Amino acid sequence: MCRVLPAAQCIITRDRPEFAFTIAIKKEKDEGMASKQLTVHAGNHDRNECPVWAAADGLDAAASYVARDDETGAEVPAQIVPGCSGAHLVWVVPALAAGTSRTYTVQEGSAPGGVTVSEGEHGVDVHMNGALFTTYRYAQPVVKPYLYPVIGPTGEGMTRNYPMIPDVPGEKHDHPHHKSIYVSHGEVSGADVWSEVEGHGYQRHVEFLPAYGDCGEHVSGPVLGAIRSTNNWVGSDEQKVVEDERRFTFYPLPSSARLIDVEVTFRATAGPAHFGDTKEGGIISLRVATSMDASDDGRMENAIGGIGEAECWGKRAQWLAYTGPVKGETLGFAVYDHPSSFRHPTYWHARNYGLFTANPFGLHDFYANPGVDGSHVLPEGGLLRFKYRIYVHAGDTATAQVAQRYHDYITPPEVSVAE
Repeated sequence: MCRVLPAAQCIITRDRPEFAFTIAIKKEKDEGMASKQLTVHAGNHDRNECPVWAAADGLDAAASYVARDDETGAEVPAQIVPGCSGAHLVWVVPALAAGTSRTYTVQEGSAPGGVTVSEGEHGVDVHMNGALFTTYRYAQPVVKPYLYPVIGPTGEGMTRNYPMIPDVPGEKHDHPHHKSIYVSHGEVSGADVWSEVEGHGYQRHVEFLPAYGDCGEHVSGPVLGAIRSTNNWVGSDEQKVVEDERRFTFYPLPSSARLIDVEVTFRATAGPAHFGDTKEGGIISLRVATSMDASDDGRMENAIGGIGEAECWGKRAQWLAYTGPVKGETLGFAVYDHPSSFRHPTYWHARNYGLFTANPFGLHDFYANPGVDGSHVLPEGGLLRFKYRIYVHAGDTATAQVAQRYHDYITPPEVSVAE
């Protein structure tokens, strides 16, 4: 039985992503089953495959639900997600034009597919609609937990295989610490938790926590899956310098695109934590497949119009996108920085050879000015929060509507009672 946790026990973003919706819902009866009528308001932006969250008061947490479009009759899966301050109902709105609204009746029903999160041979496997999407690899001898592989909309891996698979033809073999998708920083209270050269530090997995609320460890369901864990950051001497709590929430979208919402909260539990000014870091870091590198046939661009390393590296921007060919098909990643993140909009450590990271600390490198100091001291007991969305898509940045979809993340649709 799921129970609601006191807010004080929830470090990461309480019970749900920081969606700015307003909620007012009414419960109706439909042949003895609970149902709700909710109206989704697009606001100023076109919406396309956009997750929405609403309070789930009055709905049975053990039941399965669908959201039926009252205009077309089409049904989409809905999922109840437990939370620290109450359960929420989540579904994906297929399309909604700016300035319009759509009413949904949420009622009991089942839908195929979804996300299954379970322990596997190499870590925690995340399957979408029955196929592996990624694995969260965390157990020793892993230096830092990471997501690998990352399977894109065409069924092909979109991140570099090296060094996990060291002999893939055509792959670059530089920087073995660039492992797919990971969290890292090069100087934390003297510990190098970026590189893997002699004397480097580690991120030691401590435990998995209930991903949302207090319902088991991992969340699986027809709309989303989630993983939440705590990790100790230690130096080469295994002395703790800081800890993090991280949550990954995975959404499969109808077009076969995927979303990964990433929340990382640092807590200074071993005295003050010093985050040093170095370009070698990324609170969220990606190394794309070699075929996507911007030095070859790929392309890197950011929210302020920068193209390529010369215009993106060290620059502040709300998002950065990296696209390129994977076995003949154009695929891409976009990473969105949430306004609530520390030092938003973030600076980007972004390279034409396939690396891009959100690094809010490396200012003296980015400005090429030794007089600038981007370091930050987190006082003992303090919290430092970061939030990102990774959009995994087919097509180039324009085709995938990368700029438009940023607003799905930071200014999502509002949900209100149907009238």
